[in-house]
Amino acid sequence: MLKDSDEPLWDGCTNHSKLSAIAQVFTIKSDHGLSEAGYDKIIEWARSILLEGNMLKENFYIAKSTMKPLDLEY
Repeated sequence: MLKDSDEPLWDGCTNHSKLSAIAQVFTIKSDHGLSEAGYDKIIEWARSILLEGNMLKENFYIAKSTMKPLDLEY
């Protein structure tokens, strides 16, 4: 988990880590009542415009399993 908090979203990215990106999209999902399918569509779109090799998790299920050890509500 600590590694994900330090690992940039892509090589050279200085403003987002893998963990911060997941947390921000979870916040958007929660604030706007998005379904898991809605979350997955946003991630699919975001991954298509981010640099190749980005570390954004592919879908809600994978992102949720990454956040689970933190024991935080989203």
